[in-house]
Amino acid sequence: MIVNKKTRLIQIQDRKLGDEWIGWQGNLKDYERNAATGKRIFLGVLLLTIIFAGCIGFFFWYMMSPRLTQFHPSLPTILGFFLLALWGTMTLWFSVMVLSILTEKDFFMRLGGKEFSITFLVPVVLRFGLRLGISRDRMGNSFVKVSNILIRTTAQKVRPNKLLILLPRCLQKSIREKITEFSRRWQIPVYTVPGGEKAREVVYKIKPLAIIGVACERDLLGGIQEIITQIPVIGIPNSRPEGPCKNTTIDINEFERAVQTFLGPDYRLVLTDHSS
Repeated sequence: MIVNKKTRLIQIQDRKLGDEWIGWQGNLKDYERNAATGKRIFLGVLLLTIIFAGCIGFFFWYMMSPRLTQFHPSLPTILGFFLLALWGTMTLWFSVMVLSILTEKDFFMRLGGKEFSITFLVPVVLRFGLRLGISRDRMGNSFVKVSNILIRTTAQKVRPNKLLILLPRCLQKSIREKITEFSRRWQIPVYTVPGGEKAREVVYKIKPLAIIGVACERDLLGGIQEIITQIPVIGIPNSRPEGPCKNTTIDINEFERAVQTFLGPDYRLVLTDHSS
């Protein structure tokens, strides 16, 4: 992993269009056309992960204590307090996150002007979810929903030219044209990108203060984890009625809400019929 301080981007191994679907044989029953699910799945698995981590930590502390005592009688106590403090911090972070989600208000702790985060646990949570029989797409969808709510609690309003909209090539032409038409009206940069490398080039070029990304859960998951610590990102998962990377659709109302999160309620879209 390479961190570029000048551009504030985190560069990782590139993802190209369709890479996440390698191995798919074209059978529409082999994957979920719409992985929409609730926030509780990710939150529940995250809580189980924290509890499991605490149990593992206690087990190793119990097994190591006799040996540590041989070096110094106080070592088991010191290590125990350290592990308990670490587990307590993770539990407190989880509780604050749930409170922020329920109230849609910012209750997160900050240290040196930065929010305290344990995003390093996300890959572990996803793997734990797979072990529990929850598909990668549903876990990703749930994570995106949790992430979007947390972004809304802290989002600062930006100018239209500082909001970047990233669209996939597989999005239905009619939807892409409507979004493009709207972006021209308000002078919002919008780009259709084929993969991670091109997306990073666009971000470097535009230097946005906020991003709205449309993609499948798998690409959104990777993209959000790449840049969310530097730039607020709201992800819009697509639906795939014809299979991966082909004529995908999105919930226009969800897209509208994302735009208004960063631009404010005065920016009304002409994508939906508000008169009905």
